[in-house]
Amino acid sequence: MLSDDQKNLGDELTRFPMYFCNACFFGDPSDISTKVNNGTITLVKYKNRIFGITNYHVINEFRYRLQNEPKIKFGIGNVEINIEKSIIDEDPYLDLCTLDLQDHEESDFHPHGNVPTHFYEIDDFTTGNLKTGDFVLFGGYPGVWRERPTSNHLIFDTLSSGSTEVNEFTSQNIRCELALDKCIITLKEHHVEFPKNLGGLSGGPVFHHYLSPAGISQFKLVGIIYEHIPEYDSILARPISYLNEHFKIKKQ
Repeated sequence: MLSDDQKNLGDELTRFPMYFCNACFFGDPSDISTKVNNGTITLVKYKNRIFGITNYHVINEFRYRLQNEPKIKFGIGNVEINIEKSIIDEDPYLDLCTLDLQDHEESDFHPHGNVPTHFYEIDDFTTGNLKTGDFVLFGGYPGVWRERPTSNHLIFDTLSSGSTEVNEFTSQNIRCELALDKCIITLKEHHVEFPKNLGGLSGGPVFHHYLSPAGISQFKLVGIIYEHIPEYDSILARPISYLNEHFKIKKQ
C-alpha cells in the first residue's frame, strides 16, 4: 500500500503538466448557441520571452470557421489573442504552430480551477536523454468535457498523466501509452467516464521525468501532443527538437 507521501507525490506528478498549458478555444462565448472548439496550448518561456506552442490543425480550424463566422474570437484561457499577429511559424505536415505572446503578461493567463498557470522555462530545444521505455508526463483539455453553464462562462476540465511509458521514439514522433487508469481529472465537474474521443488534448505538453545522479527529480519538455489514437490506447507527440531558438519550425 502506498504511503500518504507517495500518494501526494503521485498526484503532484500527474498535475505537473497542467501547470504549463492552458485551453485555447474559439467561438463566441457570449452566445450559448454558437459552437465552441478547443485544443491545448503549451506555455513556455525562453530568454525572458513568453511563447505558446500548439497544433496547426487547431489554428487552421479557427481560420476555416472565421471565414463564415467573422464574430468568433480566439482565446487562451481568459485572454483574447490576435492569431495572425501572434503566429511565428506553422507547418501543416508536422502539425505545429508557434505563437509570440509578448503582447501579454504572464499574469494575464489565469488558471482553470485549482491548477495554476505558469510558463515553463526552457534552455534548449533537444529531447535530452529520452529513449524508448522511459516514462513521461502529459496533459491537456479534452473538448468533450468542456461546459458552458452561462453566457461568457466556459469551464474546461483537464486530463493528465504522471507516468506513462514511451512505446516508440524516433526523430519524428514520440508515441506513448495513454494509460487512462493512470490519468486524473482535475475538476471532476462532469461524468467521470473516459470518452473514446479525447480531442482537445492536441497541443498539450509531454515532459520527460527522470532522476539526476543525486536522485533528484528532473523534468524536461520533450514534445507536443498532436494526435490521439484510441484503437492503440496511445498519443503521438512531435519532438520539441523541431523548433529552433527563434521558435521557427524545422521543415521536412
